[in-house]
Amino acid sequence: MKFLKHCSVVMMTALAAGCGSGGSNIGSSTTYSFVTPKVNSQQIYAYTTIDNSNNTINQSIRNTVTAVNADGSYVYVHDDPSGNSITINGTTYSTQTESITENNSGQELSYSYTPTNGIPVTCSVAPHGPGPNYPLTVGQAWILNYVVTCGTATPISYTQTGSFVGVESVTVPAGMFSAVKLQSTLTWTGPDGTTRNEAITTWRDLNTEILVKRVTNIEYSGTALVNGYPVTQTTALKSQS
Repeated sequence: MKFLKHCSVVMMTALAAGCGSGGSNIGSSTTYSFVTPKVNSQQIYAYTTIDNSNNTINQSIRNTVTAVNADGSYVYVHDDPSGNSITINGTTYSTQTESITENNSGQELSYSYTPTNGIPVTCSVAPHGPGPNYPLTVGQAWILNYVVTCGTATPISYTQTGSFVGVESVTVPAGMFSAVKLQSTLTWTGPDGTTRNEAITTWRDLNTEILVKRVTNIEYSGTALVNGYPVTQTTALKSQS
């Protein structure tokens, strides 16, 4: 599963896509297919943020598959099993509990959550969220423009360019994996007038396409942010069942 923007900084939501640099290829003609996860499968991740003052914020993320459809799309719940909330330099870092629907290429179609006012919000992603279309071959590139609309809020437009770099080994707390390595950039401007340019490297397990590791480096332009903000975010698989 794709693991998007859903590790959110309060007051800011950022869709993050799959990516990478460098990597050893296993034959440019080899085709890699997406594998729909099974119902009740679960992954737990360590999620580490470095902010603009070089503070380190450590959190945990859990993805639990709740439904799989005949067309290969699926639904999972994204949350923090610890429920922790951390405030540094005026910014609160927390994980919003969301129910997320993805298609048979692991691209987000919609998500829903309930904010503190108790009124549920549903967001649609058109035509779909970031990431490549499967099946994949080494060297395959993609360009994607998509729009996220949440209730009556102003829609936000995103642009992603990416490529499948190759296959390489990656080590995380859950062990060593042979992984598909993707590289992309994601650019978007929020309602605050700040533009984010995200350079993202993603490793997905070669056999299951489950996210193993993701590193995102963020640059900002436009309206200057008043409080602290993330500059590097790292997601690493701790366990799966």
